[in-house]
Amino acid sequence: MKNEELFYNPFKMLSPKLTGEIEHMEGLYEKPVSDELSLQEGLLVMTSKLIEMCRMLSKCIVTGSEAQMARCESFANEIRAQEKILTKELLESDLKGKLMKGLIRFPYRLERIAEMLESILHCCRVKAASGTPFSEKAHSELDQIFTVLMEMMANLRDGFRAPNRVILEAVIAGGKKAAQLIEDAKLAHWERLEAGFCSVDSSSMFRAILDSAKSANEYLVKLADTLLLLASETTVPKETPAEAGKSATL
Repeated sequence: MKNEELFYNPFKMLSPKLTGEIEHMEGLYEKPVSDELSLQEGLLVMTSKLIEMCRMLSKCIVTGSEAQMARCESFANEIRAQEKILTKELLESDLKGKLMKGLIRFPYRLERIAEMLESILHCCRVKAASGTPFSEKAHSELDQIFTVLMEMMANLRDGFRAPNRVILEAVIAGGKKAAQLIEDAKLAHWERLEAGFCSVDSSSMFRAILDSAKSANEYLVKLADTLLLLASETTVPKETPAEAGKSATL
């Protein structure tokens, strides 16, 4: 999603600009954990890993592929490791006040989303091992939810790259859509259970997946809300006359 309605980028307080290679989002999920990434770069990498993890999980629910599930677990571990690095660097930085309180929550919340997806991964493994089936309707409901979550993650990643009010508000709108889809899926599920169309085992797993998706959705909305607030409230550093002249010549 692209829009030119940019506003202040709070990440520039830590890193003036991104490296050239980070401009390319394709395959960013393959980037290894590193203490050389800036906060902004680290968040982009973490979010890219979440998108890929979510994409693979949506398939694992159907296929039960152990290779894909193992890859998802690897992504979760990488996200967890990157979170520790970024949080430590933030704590050692000179940031204070609202900016610090806001930014330090970003790595943690992305790590929490990974935890929620890891809970879904556990359900996938139990489902595959037990051979417990889901109905076509249940798979369709989950497909819709995963699609919206991935769209939200992609927009949030764009927001991390260049904070944009329209993109971040799209994440929040996506959150409302995802919340409604999850609630509708829960209600439809209870109707299927009461009608005898699904087993107790499949019911337990399906509800656990929906609960984890709900928590992941709430964290995504919190991230967008916080970035909107920081970008709106952070004071833009004033350029010195020399800096202003230099900028005009670039």
